Amino acid sequence: MASGNYWDSWLTRRANRRRVLAGSGVAVAGATAVALVGCGDDDDDAAAPAATATTASGASPAATSATVNRGGTLRFPMSGASSANPPTIFPYENLTYLAQTPSASYYSRLLRGANGANVHPNDNTAMEGDLAAKWEQPDPLTYTFTMKPNVKWHDKAPLNGRAATAADFVKSYEAFGKISQNGAGWKAVVDSITAPDEKTIKISLKAPYAPFLITHASSAEAMWFIPVETIDNDQAKKDPVGTGPFIFEKYESGVAITAKKNPAYYDAPLPNFDKLEMGLINDPQRLVAALQAGDYDFSGLNGPIYKESRAKLDPKGTDTFTQNLSQGAFYFNFDNKPWNDLRVRQALSMALDRDGYLKVQDGTGKGNYFSFIPPGLAPFYLSPRDNNKDFGAQGKYWQRNVKEARDLLKAATGSDTLKFKLFCNVDRYGAEAQQAWELFASTIKDAGFEAELVFQEYGSYIQSTYLGKMPEGGCACGPLIGSPRDPDNMFQNYWSESARHNWGGTPIEQQKDIDAMIVKQRTILDTKERLKYIQDMQVKLTEAFQTVPYHASGGWVYSQPTLKNWFWKAGYAYMPDAVMKASFTDERLKKG
Repeated sequence: MASGNYWDSWLTRRANRRRVLAGSGVAVAGATAVALVGCGDDDDDAAAPAATATTASGASPAATSATVNRGGTLRFPMSGASSANPPTIFPYENLTYLAQTPSASYYSRLLRGANGANVHPNDNTAMEGDLAAKWEQPDPLTYTFTMKPNVKWHDKAPLNGRAATAADFVKSYEAFGKISQNGAGWKAVVDSITAPDEKTIKISLKAPYAPFLITHASSAEAMWFIPVETIDNDQAKKDPVGTGPFIFEKYESGVAITAKKNPAYYDAPLPNFDKLEMGLINDPQRLVAALQAGDYDFSGLNGPIYKESRAKLDPKGTDTFTQNLSQGAFYFNFDNKPWNDLRVRQALSMALDRDGYLKVQDGTGKGNYFSFIPPGLAPFYLSPRDNNKDFGAQGKYWQRNVKEARDLLKAATGSDTLKFKLFCNVDRYGAEAQQAWELFASTIKDAGFEAELVFQEYGSYIQSTYLGKMPEGGCACGPLIGSPRDPDNMFQNYWSESARHNWGGTPIEQQKDIDAMIVKQRTILDTKERLKYIQDMQVKLTEAFQTVPYHASGGWVYSQPTLKNWFWKAGYAYMPDAVMKASFTDERLKKG
């Protein structure tokens, strides 16, 4: 398997489970272990993520200085080129990133992602205390979190700035379990959450669960600390109250969500900005124009427009390149023949021209292939391209081979061609996605796969195709998950028999073995052992091809040279993990 400084550094970040960690430090968790160190070098190892933050030569030293100017309004598109109106601002009610992302501004978690010059943007194992001042694991089934002493609800009705307690957290958890679709994921792992005293939160697990700190305690898709008073009176749907760094002000459909600094924040004097304006436009050309005009301070953009757009932007700005976290693949209902035949899925994989797609769609040059986990989940990810030999006999199925794909297809179906409907979405996923779907259809035809593209409206797509309701003979392609934090997010939600996204079909014959591997990796508490096991799992999953992953374009975030102390954090959680610690230069601060 791959090796190198990045891997070695990650693997050494381990500590005794009983160690107590100060919330002011950075904790890095691999399995259940935690330690007070940051991420290692970002060497260009074959399987390490190609995420870098670079400032052009000639950039002002002030843009990276540690000095802090407090004040001003930070303006940016809420989710870059994927920004849009959230269907709700109550994150328990809907799992969409459009609801989860703004929630990070005004709600809190037990832990949050740590960022900084020495922390890789894709490194979810680097954490620090959010609500928690310290935490410990006295045994494999117990976590104890001690809340920071000055945690208060926002000073607005009905909480009016009162102290938040561990008992409040227990009530939030109970509401979360009843309302959120993610509640089932917590209940499967957590036996109980109790409050021994006002500032102590005790979490008891049903069984040892290696990635708990990453997938549960610090996840921006999991359990936000929301007062039940605002849930019971429906206020959480229109005027959120939390304990986070910013206080919700308003949501203007099609324009922006705004929030102001929380003056009583427990990590004061953070945040450094007085206000956030999270724009809801998503057209890449409009985003680039807003950056050119100085109307936005940063934006997530995308690979296809990188070269053209970067030339229009201030050369002194900072580019951050991240590896893709949004797992993408062809997916199937195995009651739809002939997709239940492994040979057909293998043939489809060999018909894909992943390198060709990257040449067209990834202007950053940082992209890779999706395995059965995304490239952004370093160091677990094993690249089917860069580490193809590690896949052994299965390695050939990741490489384009039209002749062998044709032979497999004919052996499985008795025909040289397979005509089918390929269901996908473009109105939400955008022009880049449409280009990808069209590229797929045109290139797999060489191997006999004749796909009729069916573009479905997002709501219809999510409620039908995404749940496995596909017409006979059809299959689908598209993103499977938005921002996983650990491989277990993928394993549980997509590859297990009980997964909520198993697309409704009869389980394949390898399913019992796959489920056994999924269960085992959760119990491996040694970091190095779990890493190797999960890499081996990706090879084993290639023997089944439950889905057929495609290419993974690199991510790109541009930030203005007027942003200081700015270190991007990939995923949904960048608000508290990066935004509140950044600040403006003197020049930018004068603009307000």
